[in-house]
Amino acid sequence: MKNILFAYLLVLLCFSCAPQLKSTILKTRPTLSENDLIVVLDISDDQPIDEDLVGSIAAKDGGLSVNCTYYENVLNLKALARNAGANLVKITEHKTPDKRSTCHRLKANIYYVLNPKEYETKILWRADRKLTWDDFKGTPDTLNYPNTLALTNSGFGYETGINLFKDGKVFVQSVFNTYDSWVVPDGRNDYVLRHEQIHFDITEIYSRKLRKELADAKIKSSNATAAQAIFKKVFREMELRQIRYDQETQRGDKQETQEHWEAVVKLELAKYEFYKDN
Repeated sequence: MKNILFAYLLVLLCFSCAPQLKSTILKTRPTLSENDLIVVLDISDDQPIDEDLVGSIAAKDGGLSVNCTYYENVLNLKALARNAGANLVKITEHKTPDKRSTCHRLKANIYYVLNPKEYETKILWRADRKLTWDDFKGTPDTLNYPNTLALTNSGFGYETGINLFKDGKVFVQSVFNTYDSWVVPDGRNDYVLRHEQIHFDITEIYSRKLRKELADAKIKSSNATAAQAIFKKVFREMELRQIRYDQETQRGDKQETQEHWEAVVKLELAKYEFYKDN
């Protein structure tokens, strides 16, 4: 019985493949560089897009596909858009894994827009992408947060990759949520912005720490329970650190303490540099 099963798995392995990527281009544009911003809007985002439609793209299941998590296929769509000269990807269809496929299957329209930052709902942490006040698009909630100049909403999450033949990877991302972050008019100055940037930097530190702890524990996609336990522990550590940061700096009012935190955060980002990528 073992020999039959083994032979069958070998046949399956021979036919496994990457997801099937497709582009339908309506308007020819020059390819964008790796440094150009590509914004991705998920299927629930209904903001109007009244700019140049470049075409449509898709990431489908090519038959027993691997490496086709939502995270990986969004990267695939961004690469297709970049090659087509488009800087905005609007997902129009999303099929989650089911009995027919272990893949996240995506379709999207792609556009070229003059200012892609205007459409951003989530910002992925990058060392060369510092926050600006234009990223704080939310309405100030002064009722629940009196005497607060600005509020940063950021966090991290993970996705486990499904693989028919071996354990898949676990992907971690830290994001800043633009429409859940806000600033009051009196808070729009460089010093307050520095304080809010450190909140986002702390989020990134703990996303890197999560990658490290998952790697140290040799967590793969089949270890969902263990992955969830580690995630909850690290996320709680991050929450407590964010609270302590506000308390010790008095929300940024204590300049000397604020500068101390900025130095510590810079060192910790360097400490976990090896874990900055999935």
